[in-house]
Amino acid sequence: MQINRVIVPPDIAQKIKVKHNVNDWEAEEIFFNPDAHLRLRRTQGKRYAALGRTYAGRYLFAVYRLRGKGVVEIRTARDMTKRERQLYERS
Repeated sequence: MQINRVIVPPDIAQKIKVKHNVNDWEAEEIFFNPDAHLRLRRTQGKRYAALGRTYAGRYLFAVYRLRGKGVVEIRTARDMTKRERQLYERS
C-alpha cells in the first residue's frame, strides 16, 4: 500500500499527546521514514495497525483507517510494547 497523506484530527492529536505523550507529527513520521520499515496489519473491522519508527528513532504503534487512495487517518498512537518492538525488529 502506498501512503501519500496522513490525517490526524485535532481531537485525536490532543488525545495522543495527553494520554500517550506522542505528537501528531511523530505519528505521521512512521509512515514516511525511509530508514525504517513499516509493518501494517488489519485489525477489527475497517481499522489497521502499524508498527514503525520516527526519524528520531522512537518506536510507535498506531491504529488508523483508510480514508481514500493513499490517505490514512490516525485513530491513536503510542509507544510500542516490548513484545511489539521484538516483533517489529524481527521483520
